[in-house]
Amino acid sequence: MLSMSITRRLIVVPLANNNHGKTTMLSELVRQAARRDLKKVQRGLYTFTSPWGRKVEALVFIRSYQETLQGEHGPVESALSAIDKSWFQRDLIIFPSHIDEEHCKEIISVGKAAGFDLIVVPVVMKSSELGKYAGCLKLAWDMRWTISNDATDDHNAQVEALGHDLWTWIASAIENR
Repeated sequence: MLSMSITRRLIVVPLANNNHGKTTMLSELVRQAARRDLKKVQRGLYTFTSPWGRKVEALVFIRSYQETLQGEHGPVESALSAIDKSWFQRDLIIFPSHIDEEHCKEIISVGKAAGFDLIVVPVVMKSSELGKYAGCLKLAWDMRWTISNDATDDHNAQVEALGHDLWTWIASAIENR
């Protein structure tokens, strides 16, 4: 629930179609932020601890809205409410999405109406992909970050490290550092 302090409430939207590393990256983010080794990371509520000791109440979706929620629960707000009736009181929601301009508009509208700042995080395998994101990136996000997930010899280690880095960026944004 809402922290007993000044809180910047965020919805972070990792944005990419399938096979860009979002699921693995977000699983590692949760392990890092929860400060415990979780065998299997699933969507749900978590209490995270920032690198500076701040508690963050988070609702995390590991898979994209289009893959797991849209068909079962419909529109974005219905999907959020189906998973957590108090979603609008969280400090942080991580809500991955495919590159779909209409869904991005809906995420922004629902999030802003609930008082969240929205950060979009395109995950690109190569910089030439950025043009595919233009429809979503032009929308009224409060902030835009980009994750470059180029293929490497040790891709799993890279994706895990990116998940840890993303948590640090999110925690910094929440604490306005």
